[in-house]
Amino acid sequence: MLCAVLSNLSALAAGDKALGMIAEADHAHLDGASAVTGTTIYSGDAIDTESPGALRLKLSSGQLYFRGSSTATLSERTGVASANLVRGTASFSIPDSTQFELETPAGILRGSGRNFVRGQVAVNNPHELMVWAIRGDLILDNDGDLHTIAEGKTFRIEVEEDSATPAGDDSPQARRRKRRKLVFFLIFGGALIGTAAVLWHHNSESQYDPH
Repeated sequence: MLCAVLSNLSALAAGDKALGMIAEADHAHLDGASAVTGTTIYSGDAIDTESPGALRLKLSSGQLYFRGSSTATLSERTGVASANLVRGTASFSIPDSTQFELETPAGILRGSGRNFVRGQVAVNNPHELMVWAIRGDLILDNDGDLHTIAEGKTFRIEVEEDSATPAGDDSPQARRRKRRKLVFFLIFGGALIGTAAVLWHHNSESQYDPH
């Protein structure tokens, strides 16, 4: 009986594919416990950082960095590593942009083509975020409605949910109506990296839809 139990546990462990490891942790947590450098991370893991705090993950396809006061969950879909950023700031550096995507309140963010991509996303609340395309173009997929964030551009995005569609209606027309309504504000001056990037003024923005 003991051998059978150990065999089942081994099989379950083998089914959990590692996404990478913790490369650096400072006042950060993994699944509610203190994050420790060198710990393997898996799909389904939840991470959060204190304020101040930071967490850097080494993925098989690049690196992912979370600043203080950030919360996210990790997953994998059809071989692609993914992170769902609930709040806070995440930066990513991926040699092959097809191997990573970041889920945000405005949709799924990924690189354009099989190129090196570097970007940063700050989720201020469920209805507002900022996106920086530091290197390479980024594609924001809003349930099939694609927006391109060109390299060097920075956008503040406001998210408005459309509640006009009746509940239970899952037709293609209804799905289109249920897409998030996104309003883009171009931040002048290019990509703003670092702590100062989180601060901006409304008089330096222009409303713009980057199709």
